[in-house]
Formats: sequence, structure tokens, C-alpha cells
Amino acid sequence: MTSAAGLTSGRPCTTLAKAELAAPGGKVIDARVVDDGNLATAGGVTSGIDLAPWMITHECGASLATRVESVMEYEQHSATPSHASHAPGSS
Repeated sequence: MTSAAGLTSGRPCTTLAKAELAAPGGKVIDARVVDDGNLATAGGVTSGIDLAPWMITHECGASLATRVESVMEYEQHSATPSHASHAPGSS
């Protein structure tokens, strides 16, 4: 949907359906999570689960993200996602 809406055009992104992102001009990266500032994408089902704690870290801090991971009984696979212009926690 993000690709169809033109949100990934010219931007680093990832998904399982890499060809669908590349066709409208997305710069597809082979990564679990890609952060491009106001657009964060995940490369599949479990990487989508990784995206949730990453977003919580980015917006609310690592302490809350760690508690959420504990409740989810899930340890994030990648603490630092691939990124284009913003690192986690920066504005």
C-alpha cells in the first residue's frame, strides 16, 4: 500500500515483495528494517515484529521497548536497523 500511494518512490525501503517496491521507484535494501526518517519499513513477518520494539525505542525510549519485548516474549533480531538519513532516536 505504501508503494501504491507513492510513499516509497526514491526512498530506501524493504519488504518481502521487493519487486513491487522497486517497480514504482523504491530503493530496495536487503534488510530486516529500514529507517528513512518518517518512513520505516520491515522485510517480512518476523522483521515486522522487530519493527514494533524499534518504533517504541524511537518514540518512547529503550526502557519501554525492553519491557514490551519481555511481555511479547520476543527478543528483537536487530537493535540497529538499516537506515538512510536518520539513526534510531534522532530527529
